[in-house]
Amino acid sequence: MELKNLLTPWNWFKKEEEQSQAAGIPNAMRSPDHPLARFHRDLDQLFENVFQGFPLSPGRKENGSSWGGLILPHVDIGEDKKQYTITVEVPGVAEKDIHLTLTDGTLMIQGEKRSEQEDKNKYYHRIERSYGSFQRMLSLPTDADENSVTAKFKDGVLTIRLGKNPQAKSPVRQIAIN
Repeated sequence: MELKNLLTPWNWFKKEEEQSQAAGIPNAMRSPDHPLARFHRDLDQLFENVFQGFPLSPGRKENGSSWGGLILPHVDIGEDKKQYTITVEVPGVAEKDIHLTLTDGTLMIQGEKRSEQEDKNKYYHRIERSYGSFQRMLSLPTDADENSVTAKFKDGVLTIRLGKNPQAKSPVRQIAIN
């Protein structure tokens, strides 16, 4: 990896962060791995466990549960000299339910994990799977070639490859000191 990438890492989630700020989502709640977000989930789970078995308990949601109503698939982003590779975990999602769009340097990954309707008379002891719409919004680096994008879907993993444009201007410029 080049030194410039180590010194100035690209913020792939800039647009996603801007959108969540505009929606009024507190900073701590944007990342599901943040300690405050984990505390929020743990507190929700505590209440679900206490009220489990009551007819209208919060743990008896028909469509499963999702953290704060948001489903954020996990994303891995890597690069080599020729391309960027983005992998997105979307288990239980059909390929036809995933949509990719690329507009003005922003890659939008959207889709829906549909609920499998089973016997409505069945009482569930625990529901951890979540269903609903998901979205990830990635801000592309300046050297990304928007014309060389490929996507493959296999076994619940979406892999997106995005070529690099060697003629792209570097966001870092050396300034000579006289």
